[in-house]
Amino acid sequence: MKYIFFTLRDFNKIGGGSIRIHGVVNALSAKGENVILISGAEDYSRFHPDIKHIKIDAGFRNKAVLQGLTALLPATAVITLFPDLFCKILAGFKQVDLKNVRIFFFEYLDNSIGYLLKKTGKIDHYITDIHGIAPMEFAHQKRNSPSFLHRAIAALKYALAMRHDHKVYQYADGIIYSSAQMKKYFGNHFRMDRVQSFVLPNLLADEVFAKTEDIAEIDSLSAELGIRTEDIVLFFAGGYKPTSGVDDLVKVFAKLRKDFPELKLILIGSGPLKTKVQRLISEFRLEPWIVQQDGLAYEELFRYQALADIIVCPDRMNEFSDMILHLKYMDSLVSGKIVVNGAFSSVLEINTDEKLSVNFTPSDEADLFQALKNCILHKDELTEKYKNVREYIKNHLTYRSQIDTLIQ
Repeated sequence: MKYIFFTLRDFNKIGGGSIRIHGVVNALSAKGENVILISGAEDYSRFHPDIKHIKIDAGFRNKAVLQGLTALLPATAVITLFPDLFCKILAGFKQVDLKNVRIFFFEYLDNSIGYLLKKTGKIDHYITDIHGIAPMEFAHQKRNSPSFLHRAIAALKYALAMRHDHKVYQYADGIIYSSAQMKKYFGNHFRMDRVQSFVLPNLLADEVFAKTEDIAEIDSLSAELGIRTEDIVLFFAGGYKPTSGVDDLVKVFAKLRKDFPELKLILIGSGPLKTKVQRLISEFRLEPWIVQQDGLAYEELFRYQALADIIVCPDRMNEFSDMILHLKYMDSLVSGKIVVNGAFSSVLEINTDEKLSVNFTPSDEADLFQALKNCILHKDELTEKYKNVREYIKNHLTYRSQIDTLIQ
Protein backbone atom coordinates (compact mmCIF):
# COMPACT_ATOMS: atom_id res chain seq x y z
CA MET A 1 0.00 0.00 0.00
CA LYS A 2 1.23 3.46 -0.92
CA TYR A 3 0.03 6.64 0.77
CA ILE A 4 -0.09 9.67 -1.53
CA PHE A 5 -0.58 13.06 0.09
CA PHE A 6 -1.33 16.17 -1.92
CA THR A 7 -1.14 19.84 -0.95
CA LEU A 8 -0.37 23.06 -2.78
CA ARG A 9 1.31 24.35 0.39
CA ASP A 10 4.98 25.32 -0.02
CA PHE A 11 5.82 25.03 3.73
CA ASN A 12 7.72 28.32 3.79
CA LYS A 13 5.74 29.38 6.85
CA ILE A 14 5.21 27.28 9.96
CA GLY A 15 1.65 27.21 11.27
CA GLY A 16 -1.13 24.87 12.25
CA GLY A 17 -1.65 23.49 8.74
CA SER A 18 2.00 22.78 8.00
CA ILE A 19 2.54 21.24 11.45
CA ARG A 20 -0.38 18.86 10.89
CA ILE A 21 0.91 17.80 7.47
CA HIS A 22 4.46 17.28 8.77
CA GLY A 23 3.12 15.30 11.71
CA VAL A 24 0.96 12.96 9.65
CA VAL A 25 3.38 12.15 6.82
CA ASN A 26 6.40 11.85 9.12
CA ALA A 27 4.55 9.54 11.53
CA LEU A 28 3.39 7.28 8.70
CA SER A 29 6.85 7.13 7.18
CA ALA A 30 8.42 6.39 10.57
CA LYS A 31 6.08 3.38 10.81
CA GLY A 32 7.67 2.04 7.63
CA GLU A 33 4.80 2.97 5.31
CA ASN A 34 5.45 4.00 1.71
CA VAL A 35 4.67 7.74 1.71
CA ILE A 36 4.68 10.05 -1.32
CA LEU A 37 4.12 13.79 -0.90
CA ILE A 38 3.06 15.87 -3.89
CA SER A 39 3.47 19.49 -2.81
CA GLY A 40 5.14 22.83 -3.36
CA ALA A 41 7.82 22.10 -0.75
CA GLU A 42 11.43 22.92 -1.58
CA ASP A 43 13.06 22.37 1.82
CA TYR A 44 12.74 18.73 2.89
CA SER A 45 14.75 19.00 6.12
CA ARG A 46 11.65 18.81 8.35
CA PHE A 47 10.38 15.68 6.62
CA HIS A 48 11.23 12.04 7.33
CA PRO A 49 14.07 11.00 5.01
CA ASP A 50 12.11 8.03 3.57
CA ILE A 51 9.33 10.22 2.15
CA LYS A 52 9.36 10.49 -1.64
CA HIS A 53 8.76 14.07 -2.77
CA ILE A 54 7.20 15.21 -6.01
CA LYS A 55 7.37 18.98 -6.41
CA ILE A 56 4.74 21.02 -8.20
CA ASP A 57 5.37 24.73 -8.52
CA ALA A 58 1.77 25.87 -8.92
CA GLY A 59 2.12 29.45 -7.65
CA PHE A 60 -1.68 29.53 -7.41
CA ARG A 61 -3.38 32.52 -5.75
CA ASN A 62 -7.03 32.35 -6.92
CA LYS A 63 -8.25 30.03 -4.18
CA ALA A 64 -11.61 31.73 -3.55
CA VAL A 65 -12.38 31.96 -7.28
CA LEU A 66 -11.69 28.27 -7.88
CA GLN A 67 -13.80 27.22 -4.91
CA GLY A 68 -16.67 29.52 -5.85
CA LEU A 69 -16.67 28.12 -9.38
CA THR A 70 -16.50 24.57 -8.00
CA ALA A 71 -19.71 25.32 -6.13
CA LEU A 72 -21.46 26.64 -9.25
CA LEU A 73 -20.08 24.76 -12.27
CA PRO A 74 -19.49 21.17 -13.40
CA ALA A 75 -16.02 19.85 -12.57
CA THR A 76 -14.98 19.64 -16.23
CA ALA A 77 -15.68 23.34 -16.71
CA VAL A 78 -13.69 24.32 -13.63
CA ILE A 79 -10.62 22.36 -14.74
CA THR A 80 -10.88 23.91 -18.20
CA LEU A 81 -10.82 27.40 -16.67
CA PHE A 82 -7.51 26.70 -14.83
CA PRO A 83 -5.45 24.79 -17.42
CA ASP A 84 -2.01 25.79 -16.11
CA LEU A 85 -2.80 24.70 -12.53
CA PHE A 86 -4.25 21.33 -13.45
CA CYS A 87 -1.53 20.64 -16.03
CA LYS A 88 1.04 20.93 -13.22
CA ILE A 89 -1.05 18.87 -10.79
CA LEU A 90 -1.60 16.05 -13.30
CA ALA A 91 2.10 16.05 -14.19
CA GLY A 92 2.78 15.34 -10.51
CA PHE A 93 0.31 12.47 -10.34
CA LYS A 94 1.69 10.94 -13.56
CA GLN A 95 4.96 10.28 -11.72
CA VAL A 96 3.20 7.80 -9.42
CA ASP A 97 1.71 4.36 -10.05
CA LEU A 98 -1.86 4.87 -8.82
CA LYS A 99 -2.50 1.16 -8.21
CA ASN A 100 -2.85 0.05 -4.59
CA VAL A 101 -2.76 3.59 -3.19
CA ARG A 102 -4.71 5.76 -0.80
CA ILE A 103 -4.83 9.41 -1.86
CA PHE A 104 -5.20 12.15 0.75
CA PHE A 105 -5.86 15.86 0.24
CA PHE A 106 -4.91 18.07 3.18
CA GLU A 107 -6.36 21.57 3.17
CA TYR A 108 -9.51 23.34 2.01
CA LEU A 109 -8.25 24.19 -1.47
CA ASP A 110 -6.59 20.78 -1.76
CA ASN A 111 -9.94 19.13 -0.94
CA SER A 112 -11.56 21.00 -3.83
CA ILE A 113 -8.84 19.72 -6.16
CA GLY A 114 -9.40 16.15 -4.97
CA TYR A 115 -13.08 16.43 -5.83
CA LEU A 116 -12.37 17.92 -9.27
CA LEU A 117 -9.82 15.22 -10.11
CA LYS A 118 -12.14 12.39 -9.13
CA LYS A 119 -15.20 13.90 -10.77
CA THR A 120 -13.32 14.18 -14.08
CA GLY A 121 -11.87 10.65 -13.84
CA LYS A 122 -8.23 11.66 -13.22
CA ILE A 123 -8.16 9.69 -9.94
CA ASP A 124 -10.60 7.07 -8.68
CA HIS A 125 -10.91 8.19 -5.04
CA TYR A 126 -9.86 10.84 -2.53
CA ILE A 127 -9.74 11.20 1.26
CA THR A 128 -10.02 14.72 2.66
CA ASP A 129 -8.61 16.14 5.88
CA ILE A 130 -10.94 18.69 7.46
CA HIS A 131 -9.60 21.18 10.00
CA GLY A 132 -11.57 24.24 8.96
CA ILE A 133 -15.24 24.95 8.23
CA ALA A 134 -15.73 27.88 5.86
CA PRO A 135 -19.56 28.07 6.10
CA MET A 136 -19.27 28.50 9.84
CA GLU A 137 -16.94 31.48 9.41
CA PHE A 138 -19.25 33.13 6.86
CA ALA A 139 -22.29 32.52 9.08
CA HIS A 140 -20.46 34.29 11.91
CA GLN A 141 -19.68 37.22 9.60
CA LYS A 142 -23.31 37.39 8.49
CA ARG A 143 -24.52 37.58 12.09
CA ASN A 144 -21.98 40.14 13.22
CA SER A 145 -21.30 42.42 10.23
CA PRO A 146 -22.30 46.05 10.93
CA SER A 147 -23.60 46.92 7.45
CA PHE A 148 -26.28 45.45 5.20
CA LEU A 149 -23.78 45.16 2.33
CA HIS A 150 -21.31 43.16 4.41
CA ARG A 151 -24.09 40.88 5.65
CA ALA A 152 -25.28 40.33 2.09
CA ILE A 153 -21.77 39.45 0.90
CA ALA A 154 -21.32 37.08 3.85
CA ALA A 155 -24.69 35.45 3.06
CA LEU A 156 -23.60 34.87 -0.54
CA LYS A 157 -20.28 33.41 0.57
CA TYR A 158 -22.09 31.16 3.04
CA ALA A 159 -24.41 29.82 0.34
CA LEU A 160 -21.50 29.14 -2.03
CA ALA A 161 -19.44 27.49 0.72
CA MET A 162 -22.32 25.20 1.69
CA ARG A 163 -22.84 24.20 -1.95
CA HIS A 164 -19.09 23.64 -2.34
CA ASP A 165 -18.86 21.50 0.80
CA HIS A 166 -21.96 19.54 -0.17
CA LYS A 167 -20.17 18.50 -3.36
CA VAL A 168 -16.68 17.96 -2.02
CA TYR A 169 -17.36 16.05 1.19
CA GLN A 170 -20.31 13.91 0.14
CA TYR A 171 -18.39 12.78 -2.95
CA ALA A 172 -15.28 11.86 -0.94
CA ASP A 173 -14.37 8.26 -0.18
CA GLY A 174 -13.11 9.15 3.29
CA ILE A 175 -12.93 12.10 5.66
CA ILE A 176 -10.45 12.75 8.45
CA TYR A 177 -12.21 14.75 11.15
CA SER A 178 -10.30 16.76 13.74
CA SER A 179 -12.62 15.67 16.56
CA ALA A 180 -15.66 13.52 17.29
CA GLN A 181 -17.61 16.77 17.71
CA MET A 182 -16.68 17.79 14.15
CA LYS A 183 -17.80 14.43 12.82
CA LYS A 184 -21.15 15.00 14.55
CA TYR A 185 -21.45 18.45 12.94
CA PHE A 186 -20.96 17.08 9.42
CA GLY A 187 -23.37 14.24 10.10
CA ASN A 188 -26.00 16.83 11.02
CA HIS A 189 -25.43 19.01 7.93
CA PHE A 190 -24.56 16.58 5.16
CA ARG A 191 -25.38 13.04 4.18
CA MET A 192 -22.18 11.23 5.14
CA ASP A 193 -23.36 7.62 5.45
CA ARG A 194 -21.36 6.43 2.40
CA VAL A 195 -18.11 8.12 3.49
CA GLN A 196 -15.49 6.31 5.56
CA SER A 197 -14.72 8.25 8.75
CA PHE A 198 -11.43 8.79 10.59
CA VAL A 199 -10.97 10.93 13.70
CA LEU A 200 -7.47 12.35 14.12
CA PRO A 201 -7.26 15.44 16.37
CA ASN A 202 -4.84 18.33 15.91
CA LEU A 203 -1.87 16.77 17.68
CA LEU A 204 1.83 17.46 18.00
CA ALA A 205 4.82 16.17 16.09
CA ASP A 206 7.71 14.52 17.93
CA GLU A 207 10.17 17.28 17.05
CA VAL A 208 8.44 19.70 19.44
CA PHE A 209 9.87 17.67 22.34
CA ALA A 210 13.43 18.15 21.09
CA LYS A 211 13.41 21.81 22.06
CA THR A 212 15.49 22.51 25.16
CA GLU A 213 15.64 25.58 27.33
CA ASP A 214 18.89 27.49 27.72
CA ILE A 215 18.73 28.78 31.31
CA ALA A 216 21.07 31.70 30.65
CA GLU A 217 19.04 32.66 27.59
CA ILE A 218 15.77 32.49 29.56
CA ASP A 219 17.28 34.60 32.36
CA SER A 220 18.40 37.17 29.80
CA LEU A 221 14.94 37.31 28.23
CA SER A 222 13.36 37.64 31.66
CA ALA A 223 15.60 40.61 32.49
CA GLU A 224 14.92 42.18 29.10
CA LEU A 225 11.16 42.02 29.69
CA GLY A 226 11.36 43.18 33.29
CA ILE A 227 10.14 39.90 34.81
CA ARG A 228 11.36 39.40 38.40
CA THR A 229 11.66 36.11 40.27
CA GLU A 230 8.90 37.14 42.69
CA ASP A 231 6.43 37.93 39.89
CA ILE A 232 3.54 35.60 39.07
CA VAL A 233 3.26 35.65 35.30
CA LEU A 234 0.15 35.00 33.21
CA PHE A 235 0.81 34.36 29.53
CA PHE A 236 -1.27 34.62 26.35
CA ALA A 237 -0.16 34.11 22.75
CA GLY A 238 -2.49 34.08 19.78
CA GLY A 239 -4.53 36.10 17.34
CA TYR A 240 -6.46 39.10 18.67
CA LYS A 241 -9.76 37.96 17.19
CA PRO A 242 -13.28 38.69 18.48
CA THR A 243 -13.54 35.09 19.68
CA SER A 244 -10.06 35.01 21.27
CA GLY A 245 -11.18 36.32 24.67
CA VAL A 246 -7.99 38.35 25.03
CA ASP A 247 -10.09 41.40 26.00
CA ASP A 248 -11.80 39.32 28.71
CA LEU A 249 -8.36 38.30 29.98
CA VAL A 250 -7.25 41.93 30.32
CA LYS A 251 -10.39 42.79 32.31
CA VAL A 252 -9.91 39.76 34.55
CA PHE A 253 -6.24 40.64 35.02
CA ALA A 254 -7.25 44.13 36.22
CA LYS A 255 -9.47 42.55 38.89
CA LEU A 256 -6.87 39.98 39.93
CA ARG A 257 -4.21 42.63 40.48
CA LYS A 258 -6.25 44.08 43.33
CA ASP A 259 -5.60 40.88 45.30
CA PHE A 260 -2.25 39.90 43.77
CA PRO A 261 -0.01 42.95 43.21
CA GLU A 262 2.89 40.69 42.12
CA LEU A 263 0.89 39.63 39.05
CA LYS A 264 2.18 40.34 35.53
CA LEU A 265 0.76 39.54 32.11
CA ILE A 266 2.58 38.76 28.86
CA LEU A 267 0.52 39.29 25.71
CA ILE A 268 1.87 38.15 22.35
CA GLY A 269 -0.10 38.61 19.15
CA SER A 270 -2.01 41.03 16.98
CA GLY A 271 -5.26 41.28 15.06
CA PRO A 272 -8.53 43.22 14.79
CA LEU A 273 -9.09 43.30 18.56
CA LYS A 274 -5.75 45.00 19.21
CA THR A 275 -7.22 48.51 19.44
CA LYS A 276 -9.82 47.42 22.00
CA VAL A 277 -7.19 45.64 24.07
CA GLN A 278 -4.96 48.72 24.06
CA ARG A 279 -7.91 50.86 25.14
CA LEU A 280 -8.67 48.51 28.05
CA ILE A 281 -5.04 48.49 29.17
CA SER A 282 -5.03 52.29 29.16
CA GLU A 283 -8.43 52.52 30.87
CA PHE A 284 -7.34 50.26 33.72
CA ARG A 285 -3.85 51.83 33.79
CA LEU A 286 -2.19 48.45 33.46
CA GLU A 287 0.80 49.45 31.31
CA PRO A 288 3.46 48.87 34.02
CA TRP A 289 2.36 45.25 34.53
CA ILE A 290 1.72 44.09 30.98
CA VAL A 291 4.44 43.06 28.51
CA GLN A 292 3.26 43.21 24.90
CA GLN A 293 4.76 41.92 21.68
CA ASP A 294 3.14 41.82 18.25
CA GLY A 295 4.28 38.38 17.22
CA LEU A 296 6.85 35.60 17.41
CA ALA A 297 8.30 32.99 15.14
CA TYR A 298 6.73 29.67 16.12
CA GLU A 299 10.15 28.28 17.05
CA GLU A 300 10.60 31.07 19.63
CA LEU A 301 7.32 30.52 21.47
CA PHE A 302 8.62 28.00 24.00
CA ARG A 303 11.24 30.45 25.29
CA TYR A 304 8.55 32.96 26.20
CA GLN A 305 6.35 30.25 27.69
CA ALA A 306 9.25 29.42 29.99
CA LEU A 307 8.74 32.80 31.71
CA ALA A 308 5.13 32.01 32.61
CA ASP A 309 3.57 30.47 35.67
CA ILE A 310 0.11 30.13 34.12
CA ILE A 311 -0.68 29.98 30.39
CA VAL A 312 -4.17 31.21 29.54
CA CYS A 313 -6.24 30.30 26.46
CA PRO A 314 -9.26 32.55 27.13
CA ASP A 315 -11.28 31.84 23.96
CA ARG A 316 -14.96 32.68 23.99
CA MET A 317 -17.58 30.11 23.08
CA ASN A 318 -17.71 29.59 19.33
CA GLU A 319 -18.62 26.63 17.15
CA PHE A 320 -15.15 26.25 15.69
CA SER A 321 -13.31 26.03 19.01
CA ASP A 322 -15.95 23.58 20.21
CA MET A 323 -14.86 21.25 17.40
CA ILE A 324 -11.12 21.84 17.07
CA LEU A 325 -8.17 21.44 19.40
CA HIS A 326 -6.25 24.66 18.83
CA LEU A 327 -2.50 24.36 18.31
CA LYS A 328 -1.92 27.00 20.99
CA TYR A 329 -3.63 24.73 23.55
CA MET A 330 -1.47 21.74 22.62
CA ASP A 331 1.69 23.87 22.65
CA SER A 332 0.70 25.21 26.06
CA LEU A 333 0.36 21.70 27.50
CA VAL A 334 3.86 20.78 26.29
CA SER A 335 5.33 23.78 28.13
CA GLY A 336 4.97 22.04 31.50
CA LYS A 337 3.15 25.06 32.93
CA ILE A 338 -0.31 25.33 34.48
CA VAL A 339 -2.75 25.80 31.59
CA VAL A 340 -6.22 27.37 31.77
CA ASN A 341 -8.47 26.68 28.79
CA GLY A 342 -12.16 26.79 27.95
CA ALA A 343 -14.17 23.61 28.51
CA PHE A 344 -14.95 23.12 24.82
CA SER A 345 -16.26 19.76 23.61
CA SER A 346 -13.03 19.21 21.66
CA VAL A 347 -10.97 19.85 24.79
CA LEU A 348 -13.12 17.65 27.02
CA GLU A 349 -12.50 14.75 24.63
CA ILE A 350 -8.90 14.63 25.92
CA ASN A 351 -9.04 16.59 29.19
CA THR A 352 -11.28 14.35 31.27
CA ASP A 353 -11.48 15.35 34.95
CA GLU A 354 -9.04 18.22 34.25
CA LYS A 355 -6.16 15.76 34.04
CA LEU A 356 -4.27 17.99 31.58
CA SER A 357 -5.40 21.54 32.32
CA VAL A 358 -7.79 23.73 34.32
CA ASN A 359 -11.17 24.38 32.72
CA PHE A 360 -13.35 27.47 32.72
CA THR A 361 -16.72 28.10 31.09
CA PRO A 362 -16.06 29.82 27.73
CA SER A 363 -17.41 33.39 27.48
CA ASP A 364 -17.92 33.49 31.28
CA GLU A 365 -15.64 36.26 32.52
CA ALA A 366 -16.50 35.56 36.17
CA ASP A 367 -15.59 31.89 35.80
CA LEU A 368 -12.31 32.79 34.09
CA PHE A 369 -11.57 35.10 37.03
CA GLN A 370 -12.30 32.34 39.54
CA ALA A 371 -10.25 29.74 37.65
CA LEU A 372 -7.22 32.05 37.51
CA LYS A 373 -7.60 33.07 41.15
CA ASN A 374 -7.63 29.41 42.18
CA CYS A 375 -4.55 28.76 40.05
CA ILE A 376 -2.69 31.62 41.75
CA LEU A 377 -3.74 30.56 45.24
CA HIS A 378 -2.85 26.91 44.60
CA LYS A 379 0.04 27.40 42.22
CA ASP A 380 2.40 24.96 43.91
CA GLU A 381 -0.18 22.17 44.20
CA LEU A 382 -1.26 22.56 40.57
CA THR A 383 2.33 22.68 39.36
CA GLU A 384 2.83 19.34 41.09
CA LYS A 385 -0.45 17.96 39.66
CA TYR A 386 0.49 18.79 36.08
CA LYS A 387 4.21 18.01 36.21
CA ASN A 388 3.84 14.85 34.09
CA VAL A 389 1.53 16.32 31.42
CA ARG A 390 4.38 16.84 28.97
CA GLU A 391 5.29 13.15 29.16
CA TYR A 392 1.64 12.16 28.77
CA ILE A 393 1.32 14.30 25.64
CA LYS A 394 4.48 12.77 24.22
CA ASN A 395 3.13 9.24 24.69
CA HIS A 396 -0.54 9.73 23.83
CA LEU A 397 -1.22 12.95 21.89
CA THR A 398 1.31 13.00 19.06
CA TYR A 399 0.69 12.02 15.45
CA ARG A 400 3.08 9.11 16.01
CA SER A 401 0.94 7.77 18.85
CA GLN A 402 -2.35 7.93 16.87
CA ILE A 403 -1.32 7.42 13.25
CA ASP A 404 -2.67 3.85 13.21
CA THR A 405 -6.09 5.49 12.82
CA LEU A 406 -5.23 6.10 9.15
CA ILE A 407 -3.48 2.77 8.60
CA GLN A 408 -6.46 0.81 9.87
